[in-house]
Order: sequence, then C-alpha cells, then structure tokens
Amino acid sequence: MNKNRRYPKPQVRLRQPALAGASPHDPPKLHHAFLLRKAPWPWRRALGAGLCLFVPLLAATLAHRPLWGLLATIGGFTGIYTAAIPLRRLALKLAIVALGLSISLGLGTMSAASPASMAIVFALVGGCATFLCSALQVAPPGPFFFIMACAIGTGMPVDPVAAPARAAVALIGGAIAWVISMGIAWGLSWRQPHHHTESAKRLMNRAPFQLAALRLRQALLIRSPYMMAGLRMAFGICCAVLLAYALGDTRPYWVPVGCAATLIGTTIMGTIHRAIQRAFGTALGVLIAGAILSFRPSYIALACIVFVLQTVTELLIPRNYGLAVIFITPLALTITEIARVGLSVPTLIHARFIDTLLGCCIGLVIRLLWWLPEK
Repeated sequence: MNKNRRYPKPQVRLRQPALAGASPHDPPKLHHAFLLRKAPWPWRRALGAGLCLFVPLLAATLAHRPLWGLLATIGGFTGIYTAAIPLRRLALKLAIVALGLSISLGLGTMSAASPASMAIVFALVGGCATFLCSALQVAPPGPFFFIMACAIGTGMPVDPVAAPARAAVALIGGAIAWVISMGIAWGLSWRQPHHHTESAKRLMNRAPFQLAALRLRQALLIRSPYMMAGLRMAFGICCAVLLAYALGDTRPYWVPVGCAATLIGTTIMGTIHRAIQRAFGTALGVLIAGAILSFRPSYIALACIVFVLQTVTELLIPRNYGLAVIFITPLALTITEIARVGLSVPTLIHARFIDTLLGCCIGLVIRLLWWLPEK
C-alpha cells in the first residue's frame, strides 16, 4: 500500500432553509433578517426541549426546593442539542453537553466576584466552546448555551463558595434532560425501519470518533479557522465585559451574551443579521420578561411558562432567529432574576435592553475588523 496516499478531507455542507420571498440564488441582503425561512415545524424537538426544562423545575418545586429547580433548568438546556444520530453517539454527546453546561455555570459563579476574573473566565468559556463546537461541527445552537450558562452564573447573587453546589444541581437537571431526550429518541427509533448490516452499524459507531480526532488535530493549528473563531469569540467577550464595567454596569452579564450571539454569525451579512435580530428580539423579549416578573407567578406556574417559552423558541428558530429571541430573552432573564430581592422591573427592562445594544455593537465591530482565514 502507498503510505503517502492522501485521502480527501471530509466536507459537510448544511443546506439552509429557503427564505420566503427570496430566491435561493440571491445573495444575502439586509432585509433578509426580517424574512421567514420555509422550514417544517419541529414539534418533537420543541416539545422535548420544553419538557427538559419543565420536569426538573416542577419536580424541585414539589420537593419545596424551587431555587434548585431554576438551577436545574440550566442543565435542562441539554435537550436542545438532540440530533438525529445513532443512539450511542447521541447518549455520549448529550452527556458531554450536560457536563459542559454545569461546568460553565460553576465557572460563571466563581468568577462573578471581580471584573477581571469575570472577563477572563467568560472569555475562556466562550472561546473553548466556540472552538470545540466549530471544529466538531456541532449543529446550532453550538456554543451559545454554554456561554448563556456562564452568563447566568455571573448574573446570580455573588457567592463563589456556592459554585460546586450550583454546578451539581445543574448537572442533575442535565441528567434529567438526558433521560427525557434519550427516551424520546429511543421511542422514535423503534418506529423507524432499520436496514443497516452489522458492519455498517459498527462503522456508524466508530467512524465519528476517528473523524472527531482528525478534526481536532487539524483545528489545533494556530491559523485554522476554528482556532481563530475561538480566539475572536474570547476576545469579543472579554472586551464586552470590561467595557460594560468601564461604563458603570455592575451586572454586565447580558452584554457578553449579546456580543456572543452576534459573533456566532459565519459571514459579514450573517453577523449583521444576527445583530439586528438580537436587538429587535430583545426589545420585545424584555417586555415579556418584565410582565412575567411583575406578576411574580408561583413556581408551578413558572414551570409552565418556562415550558411554553422553550417550546415556542425551538419552533421559531428554524424560521427566524429574531422571532426566537423574543422568547429566549424572557426565558433566560426569568431564570436569572426571579429570585432576586428588591427587583425593580422597569430598571431591569431598561438595563437589559441597553446591555443587548452594547453587546451587539461590540460584536459587530469585532466581526468587521477581525477577518477569519478561509476554510
């Protein structure tokens, strides 16, 4: 055999749903940020993701530990990463996601005591999550919810000593989401015909690990687009945190979230679309969050609200990110702020909206100035 033989690099091309009112051959334009994509309604995925947040919050509430339930919902975001892949691979993927979300929350809790530590840890979480998700081609939401988990950790009452306990509770929520997601996937697998031979099944289970190792080795090159994407995300988040503190924001956790959501865009126009959609979606989302927090619902009612918000978010994501942000925003703000003592809802609405605009502007500027090498 020729040892010098080179095999072609695997290429994965994801087809984007077509935009209603736009030709698939048209280049992206600014007004496309407001168009709806033609995509099926992912009811199974949406309901499963909603249950992954509803069940731990309801169970903890019935056990008279509602604050634990709020922490567990962060691990419940594991259900969002469900994908149509073989069950063994899905089980491993969701387990890693649950562990990553709990670690992100714990690191965010530990770093909230000072601006410097918060900027460094936030940048580390965002950079590593972006590098790994892009190198391993993790489908959306990719690194976003790891960054969100870290943000929620920094937005909670400052208590670094509570970091291990908060991470552990989030991991329990992730375990519940793992059981729910795997149960749904296992049930669906029985209803679908299987025509694979034993050798094909072994290949499906083994090849992805070899491919993942190959991708990581290639991605570790300093000039690889995956490494540069991680560095850009880390730099953007660090700048967002420090600039927010410099402007007098004492709880700037929402600024790096807006920056990260903008930087996830893969093209210049995609980044501009993200910034526009994030700004408009947040403007409406903070109003919904304000209404929820003003009514001070019981935790059982809150579990139902969280279920609805998460389900609707997953239904709208394939069609328009801006519409989904309208429901992502109150979901995250409610989890973070519901237990806060002396909460002023009008102040919260104003602060989080300004934070979003600042984060989106920072992300957009960095994206325009920092070009990534071609893949």
